[in-house]
Amino acid sequence: MPIFTFLMKFWTSTPTPKHRRGRVLRNLALMLLTVLASHILAMRWLEGMDWWSATWLTFITVATVGYGDVAAKTMPGQIATIALLVIPGIALFSKLLGETLEQASMRKRRQLLGQWRWNMKDHILVINPPKNVEPYMRVVVDEFLKYKEFEHCAIQLVSTQFPHGLPITLQDMNVLLYSGSANSETTLQAVRADLAKVIIVLATDPDQEDSDSATFDLIHRVRDMGSKAYIVAESISDKNRRRIKTAGANATMRPIRAYPEIAVRAVLAPGSENVIEELFDSAGSEYKTIMTPAMSLPWRIVMQVCVAGDFGTPLAWIRDDNEIIINPYGSSIANYKGLILAVSDQASWTNEQLIGALTQALDAAETSNAAASGASG
Repeated sequence: MPIFTFLMKFWTSTPTPKHRRGRVLRNLALMLLTVLASHILAMRWLEGMDWWSATWLTFITVATVGYGDVAAKTMPGQIATIALLVIPGIALFSKLLGETLEQASMRKRRQLLGQWRWNMKDHILVINPPKNVEPYMRVVVDEFLKYKEFEHCAIQLVSTQFPHGLPITLQDMNVLLYSGSANSETTLQAVRADLAKVIIVLATDPDQEDSDSATFDLIHRVRDMGSKAYIVAESISDKNRRRIKTAGANATMRPIRAYPEIAVRAVLAPGSENVIEELFDSAGSEYKTIMTPAMSLPWRIVMQVCVAGDFGTPLAWIRDDNEIIINPYGSSIANYKGLILAVSDQASWTNEQLIGALTQALDAAETSNAAASGASG
């Protein structure tokens, strides 16, 4: 029979690029459907079965379940079942199932190794992630998930440093990988940079100023693709920040890899990355802790005294038990023995001047409270 000849040829053939796996699956499926349809017609003609009984018998037999509630009773019908189902039908079904499972396995492996092109849009790309990728990405993912507009966004890393796939912890967080050079047109097309919502571009080497050139080129390529993504890019040299923004970056930041929150803040609160960076720099603004006598004042008054007196911006107070209360409400009563302020490096005031101003505010508050109590009495 021609079908047996074809099966033998199919099993002994050597796969070639010309015979792609998808075509093999399609041919197997068509052959199987032909065999099944032939058996259904044979049962109608030789056994006089109705359409449903013939179809039921065909599928139950080829699946090797064999309930026995319906069966071919005549010799011609039994021969047709052997000739169409027991030999070629079951063989085709097994081969099709095996090929399908193998393709699913290969697909999963390609996905894990970063060789799969996902059909994505409105996703987040992190290009050139650092070597300490697990703690870095854990923070990035957690920060984005805090906000509704990003909770359903896929996150994909673009890097060549994971030949065996991402660490299990990142796989469990559903972080995807594409293994390829980010400055390649092929890679940018594969990760659909043109449809991304956010792109975070980290420097290829945070210790080499030449990395800024690669960053500039990459951003330029992304914008040439028509991407409207919000792009945050690392700049090794401050003098290159303007150039990188000219290429199309919405925000730039220094490579402070220990604080991945900076990259996320640059997306969620544009401009805040500059404020945070300033606190890491020896020039500009810095944190300052001022120990004071124990005082109790509404936090809004503490803020008024500090800002009006050019002492800086109060960020937190230190309680008697040394717990630090950060960014409290203005209506909170601050029972403090110290303050933490963001202070300009050009400030020339002394601790005694700040304490004196706070003491005056405390005295004024107590006098006002006493007057109010007397009036009510």
